[in-house]
Amino acid sequence: SDVCSSDLKVSENFSRYEFECQCGCGFAAADVTLLEALEDARAHFKKTYTNRKVIISVTSGNRCHKHNRKVGGAADSHHVKGMAADFVVNNVHADEVADYLEDKYPDRFGIGRYNDRTHLDSRTKPARWDLR
Repeated sequence: SDVCSSDLKVSENFSRYEFECQCGCGFAAADVTLLEALEDARAHFKKTYTNRKVIISVTSGNRCHKHNRKVGGAADSHHVKGMAADFVVNNVHADEVADYLEDKYPDRFGIGRYNDRTHLDSRTKPARWDLR
């Protein structure tokens, strides 16, 4: 086959390569619960802003332990468990994205606010932080 395994779709709108560790080690897990929440956010903002092109871009998905240390990630980061993504929704402010996620999932998930992105992880208990 000429198709690289990292090019394979892991959900309707996401491919495995989008979640690969940025160091090139090949760590590219795709947590189903995380993918469902990202797909939901995409659908919500596409419906909300029919006049805008809505695309979710994952800026940091999986991280091996070495890369996580290099970027200053928490030692117990959900990125190293393959259960987290930092992302942007183009043409939608990061605060609005975090507001939506916090309203939609009040009793679960890790949701972090940053100036230029949103963090989402699929932990079962809620965690919230604001590093803007």
